[in-house]
Amino acid sequence: MKHTMKKPSYYLLSQAMDGDEKAIEKILAFYDPYISKCCLRPLYDEYGNVYIVVDMELKGLIREALIKMILGFDI
Repeated sequence: MKHTMKKPSYYLLSQAMDGDEKAIEKILAFYDPYISKCCLRPLYDEYGNVYIVVDMELKGLIREALIKMILGFDI
């Protein structure tokens, strides 16, 4: 059985490109797991233990870049 991923609809993308805030938030929510996975970083505590955490500053920069790309995209 072939596994297919859902994608944002053309209508949703079109609304987001027109500047609809709710559509942009839906697209950001759709890609949030992928963005979070890309932003994982090791964090060391005072005992030398390693924790894997999401770098929220990097995640914010990626979200900002995605919003700029959505608003600047032209069909």
